[in-house]
Formats: sequence, structure tokens, C-alpha cells
Amino acid sequence: MPYTKRIPHYGSPKELLQYILDEKHDGEKVSVESSINCNVETALSEFLRVQERYNMQGNRVAYHIIQSFSPKDVISPEQANEIGKKLCEELYTDFQCVISTHTDKGHIHNHICINAINLDGRKLDDRLSNSKEGLYGLSDISDRIASEYGCYIMPKRTFSKIKNKDYYYQYKEQTWKEKIREDIDLLIPKCNSVEELLEELSIRGYSIKRGKHIAVKIIGMERFARLSTIDEKYSERNLYKIYKSRENVKLLGIKVSKNEFNSDLFKMANESKIAIQKSQLSTEGKIYSEYQKTKYQEIKRYYELKRQLEYLDKYNIKSFNDIENEIASKRMEIKSKNVELKKNKEEFDRVIERTEKAQDYIKLYKVYEYAMSYKKIDSDYALPKEVEIFLKLQKDLEIYSIDDAKDLIRNSRSERIRINKLRTEVLELEKEVNHLDTIKEEKLSNSRLFIHNIKFGGKHIDYKQSTDDCFCINLPYTKEKIYIPKKYTAYNTKHHYYTLYLVDDKEYKLYSENNEKIKTLTGTELEKYVMNKKKEIDKMYSRF
Repeated sequence: MPYTKRIPHYGSPKELLQYILDEKHDGEKVSVESSINCNVETALSEFLRVQERYNMQGNRVAYHIIQSFSPKDVISPEQANEIGKKLCEELYTDFQCVISTHTDKGHIHNHICINAINLDGRKLDDRLSNSKEGLYGLSDISDRIASEYGCYIMPKRTFSKIKNKDYYYQYKEQTWKEKIREDIDLLIPKCNSVEELLEELSIRGYSIKRGKHIAVKIIGMERFARLSTIDEKYSERNLYKIYKSRENVKLLGIKVSKNEFNSDLFKMANESKIAIQKSQLSTEGKIYSEYQKTKYQEIKRYYELKRQLEYLDKYNIKSFNDIENEIASKRMEIKSKNVELKKNKEEFDRVIERTEKAQDYIKLYKVYEYAMSYKKIDSDYALPKEVEIFLKLQKDLEIYSIDDAKDLIRNSRSERIRINKLRTEVLELEKEVNHLDTIKEEKLSNSRLFIHNIKFGGKHIDYKQSTDDCFCINLPYTKEKIYIPKKYTAYNTKHHYYTLYLVDDKEYKLYSENNEKIKTLTGTELEKYVMNKKKEIDKMYSRF
């Protein structure tokens, strides 16, 4: 990112031209010279001729641009001069310009002299509101052209004084998009479908929200962000378009033995596999956008069934009691690991925070180096806020070099591995429980014993009154509650609701809000009781 500034020149352009072209002045060495709309040798007379022709008023006769390159930018004087000339050709197309490249003072820099009036008699408009000829235009276009030559360009971020939000917080807010872009761009080539891409993002710690738009959220973000808002190329339509050429998917086989308990899952998985293969043959060489979504959903369903069969085989589950025992065991294991995570949360958070800050220190080190090189070139250069953030990180972490930051990250590795291992284990256990719950729901739904059921959301569970074996459930649409063994409830991971399964002639005790027994109802009566309460509420709201 070349440091640029522009200074109005008063009196006569002669002094400025002599300053930038005279090698003897201040010991500066002129390395390369070029010009546009005039010759270097006769520039002064050509400048004056245009000014006289249009009877230019005022004493602002020229502009002096200084374009300084950091010693860290590996470019030649000839390339620097090309950058300056291209800048003038784009910004000051019809102005006379002389570009002189100097190589003294330990860094390459351009001096550019621009006539204040163009070949048609119009004065240069240097107001900030002028997006092209103003100072912002000069900086932006200089950066763009310099980047084409491999020069480092500092990221442009905005910071403001906000109560309770320091500059580091604002920096993190503005870099989440960069992280999401980096992760998605890295994963797209490695995945075979949109569903697989979202699954991989989930593994990396993202929360995914599906609806009309795909939205994601990662630790530190205040709310979900639509992928299409981050970049239109990540919109659902464009993501499906990326994978449209990958029509034929080779499905992995199921290497599990069939038995009486898992036979229904085998049948569904086989039907799903046949549907995918037949649809691929019938649509070969054709593109149907809606078909893409349906196909990926079916592929996802096949692999979910495959995983469920693998879990049954892994834990040797061959009966309803087996699956219920395994779910209970997994939940106890999750609870134990979550207790450990909670117990050490403060220490875990400190390790993660320090590691993340060390990583940000490394990212900002380059900005700091370049900013300080520009400050050395010109004491008037305003240091970006990233430098203040960098110095604060340095103080907080008590580190003073990239190697120190790397050592901090390296030394925290074992602790971070332990944290990530625990969190990954919990996530994997929760996935297994979800799959086993799905199988359990299917088995309960298909059982002839349970012909009545009540669906309810998680908020209806009173966890304080629940035990390891029983749920205390606040019945939907009522003020009463019921205690029921957990094995007779199933959680639907897709739609996020529980189902309470009831035996038609079994008696269930109903309790008040104060935990006083009210009455006893059979499974048939209890289902009817809840449904009647629902009708009463629906009728009441229909009046409004």
C-alpha cells in the first residue's frame, strides 16, 4: 500500500518541476522519469502555455503528489514509475503530468507534478466529495494499481468511539466476514453438495439456520448472517449451481449385517439408494434446479439411515431396551463431560482468548510493520487503529515478536487439544443420541402398543422436577403436569419437538402446578384431555 499525499503548489510550476527533476536537490537521486500529455524536457513551457491559453485565475498552479513505497515492497524503480504513470493516466486523463521516481532515503518514491488546469481549461477538482479526483480516489486507485505489482495493501476498516466496545471488539466484528469467506472458499472444492458443505461448516463450529436463506453464526457473532449478504456468490441458488455439474454421486455401501431389529432401516435405506440412482439416470445431461435440492435431501437421508444402522451395529443394539439403555448411557456421558467443561470454563475461555489474540497479533504484525515504515517516511502519517490494537495485544499478552506469539500458541496446544477433544466428544455423542432418538421414535411410532401420543416442545420439560429416569412434563395447552419415564418419549431432531407415547389403558397421574395430585387418566383419556384443551384455546382466539 503506497503512502500517498497531495499538496497544492502556489506561485509557478517551475519550482516544483525543478524540485522533482533536479538530482542535486537535497541529495535525491532521480532514477526514472515519464510524463503524460507533455514532454519531460519541455513540461514547464507546456504547462504555462495551457494556463495562458485559458487565462487561468488564482495562484494554485499545480499539484504535487508524493507516492511512497515501503522498503518491504519488492519493486524496481521502473515498476514504481509505471505505477505512478498508470495512476495519472486513470485519474488525470486530460491533465499534463510529470512522474519522477527517486531512490534515496531508503525507500522508492514517486514525485508527480500535475498542472492545475487540464487541456480543455477545467481546473482539477480536489474536493473530498469528488470520488475520482479527490484524495480518496487518489488513495484507492493507487492501492489497486500497486496491488497488481505485488505491493501489500492495508485492509480498510472503520473504527469509532463506542461505549463498551473497544477497537479490538470492532476489529473482530469486521473480520468475521473474512473468516467465513476463507472457510467457505476452502470447503467448496472439498465437498460434493450443499448439504455436505453445511455439515462441514457445522463441524468447524458454525450454527446453521435453514429457511428461505441459509444463515450462519460462529462464536463471537451477535446474530446470524445470511451467506448471500456476506457475498452473493454464497447464495443458496449459486451454491446449488456450483454443484450442478456433480450429477452422479457414488453412494458408499452399508457394511452392516441385517437382523430383525434393523430390517426396517435397511428397507428405507435401500429404497433411498434406488431412488437416487434411478433419478440420476433419468436426468443425465439435464439440469433441474429444483431436482438438485431434492436429490441432495435424499442423499442426506440415505447417509443418515446409513449412520443409524452403523450405530446400531457399533453398540450391538437388537431390542428397544438396548436402544433405550444406550441413549441413557450416552446422556450420562454427555452430562459428565459438560460438567467438566463447565467446571473449567473460565480457564478454557482464558486459553482460547489468549490463543485467539496471539493469532490476531500475528495477522496484524504486517499492518504494524508497514504502518511504522510509512510513519518513518512521513511523521504526518496517521497510524491506523490496527496499530493501536496490535500494541494493546502486545501489552496484554506480554509478547514482543512473531516468535513469542507462535510460542504462546504452541505452548497452549495441549490444553486446546483437550478442550477441543472434550467439545468434539460432546458434539459426537449428541449426534449419536440424535440418531438413536430418531430410531427410537420410529420404533415407538410403529409399535402396536403405543397408539396415542402427545407432541410438545422442550420448553414444556421441567428439568428441576425431572430425574435421571423420568421427565416432568408441563402438558401443552394446560396448567397440569405429568411424570413419565424418559424411555417413553422421543426427540425429533429435524423438527425439534418431543413425542410422549401413551398406552391406551395404562393409568397416568395428573398433577397441579403445586405438584398436588389431581386425578388419574388412562392413555386414551389423557390424549383426549389435552386435545380438548387445545380446542378450547383455539376457539377462544378465533373470537378476536
